[in-house]
Amino acid sequence: MAKIDCMHRLTTSALLLLACLQAQAGTHAIQAGPNNHLLVIVPAGDHVVGSRDAPRNPERTVTLAAYAIATTETTNAQFAAFVAATHYISDAERLGTGKVSFEGMADWDWDQIKGADWRHPMGPNGQSWEELKDHPVTQISGADAEAYCQWAGGRLPTLDEWEVAARAGTKNKYPWGPKFDPKMANTWNGDTHHHNTREDGFVYTAPVKSFPPNAWGLYDVIGNVFEYCSGLPRDARPGDEAHLIAGRGGSWWCSFGTCHFFNLVDIGRMDRHGSLANQGFRIAFDPARLAAKK
Repeated sequence: MAKIDCMHRLTTSALLLLACLQAQAGTHAIQAGPNNHLLVIVPAGDHVVGSRDAPRNPERTVTLAAYAIATTETTNAQFAAFVAATHYISDAERLGTGKVSFEGMADWDWDQIKGADWRHPMGPNGQSWEELKDHPVTQISGADAEAYCQWAGGRLPTLDEWEVAARAGTKNKYPWGPKFDPKMANTWNGDTHHHNTREDGFVYTAPVKSFPPNAWGLYDVIGNVFEYCSGLPRDARPGDEAHLIAGRGGSWWCSFGTCHFFNLVDIGRMDRHGSLANQGFRIAFDPARLAAKK
């Protein structure tokens, strides 16, 4: 478990005192945030992240300030509220295309589909966002996710913040234990993308909260959609942050035969302005800014 410093930043909000006490008792405070986000409060402390066999994310102890992080990935309904308030136009809408992969395609194949964007994540012939309101928003770029976070008064979690919250105190590779269980997360079931065996009940995205949460109350930290994070892994080169963004947790498309990053260790990298049907995000907040919005 993390070593909690309960005297750190208590002047920011009385909520942090409650969070410290609950963390010591093995639970974490959850509060309502902007735009219908529910947030887990993570007190300041030291945490072990990474793994001995992961050069991109080696095992180490990190010291983090207190932060809040959403219990779920940002949904289509939440992103739609942002667009309604700001008239924001996403990268995919500007470009007129987004990348989509369908069951039956070869592994690693993605089609650039005209009209695929957050409103029609699988293309104009697929379901619209109104039919998928409680699904995670996809076909948004890292830049789009950052714009949403700024509007809501938050930000993307850092790589370490995401991992600490996703781990919820465990040292295992998965939130539920050391071995993968296909029924515990929305990933690709099957030897290839030609056919999904549907062991988890879904082919593409699933509604948020379709699977059990981790020990701190976060849903879908594994699978469903890749979650954008701020910062890049340590093998990044100078200047990479201008065109790359990191992603954690894997997605519905990920399989053991392709992108097997659906775990608590691996870190993916993607085009900062790319838009795919398996990429989304989870918002984080700094407690001081969150308290100021009340």
